[in-house]
Amino acid sequence: MERLAIAMDLGTSGFRAQVVDLSSREIISTAVTTRHPLPGVNVIDHLHFALEMGVAVTHSIMIQAINKVIGKLHVQTDRVNRLAICGNPIQLSLFQGIEIRDLAYAGKRKLESLGIVSQKRESTLFSASKKVTLLPFSAMRLEFISVLL
Repeated sequence: MERLAIAMDLGTSGFRAQVVDLSSREIISTAVTTRHPLPGVNVIDHLHFALEMGVAVTHSIMIQAINKVIGKLHVQTDRVNRLAICGNPIQLSLFQGIEIRDLAYAGKRKLESLGIVSQKRESTLFSASKKVTLLPFSAMRLEFISVLL
């Protein structure tokens, strides 16, 4: 049986994804957005949007965009058993829906005065069903990999 993976880059200017056949290492399909789903032209604009509108709203917008990109790959999602996502710390934090204020403000004293605790940001492997609701993947077999660049 064919084992497929989706590799996705959450870039500052847009999202890119490819379906890879894990057995043959062949690229099956590619999808690219023409712009980032959040307003602005750079990561600081995206960070500002998240601070103003909230991480939950920003996370929801990103998940909707990711689902659209996955849909444009034209692959049956029940055939996919791995999803790898990479991006800078801000994009990955917004994707994961975690605190971003520690990335927005500089200086230990400023962070302490605001009561902001720095988040642990590492490469992570977790079940898609626990952390993120994406298109209906078959399964608990799906592995989600977040790669911090």
